Amino acid sequence: MERVNREIGRRSDVVGIFPNDAALLRLAGMLLLEQNDEWLVGRRYLSESSMALVMAAGHPVSSATTGTKEVAQLTTS
Repeated sequence: MERVNREIGRRSDVVGIFPNDAALLRLAGMLLLEQNDEWLVGRRYLSESSMALVMAAGHPVSSATTGTKEVAQLTTS
């Protein structure tokens, strides 16, 4: 959150003077949307290599049937 606040401050310093309050809100809203998009892309529950292992197994994995061997494979990658 502090990083987002610093980025809003940095960009508002670049602009200097805003013509109205709505312009400042648009800038802050745009930065929050950008941060949300980065967070959604960057945060994954399973990495691509883990998903490849699951897909290569050829069967769906549920928490009740997951064996320790499969879990070990997923955690080592």
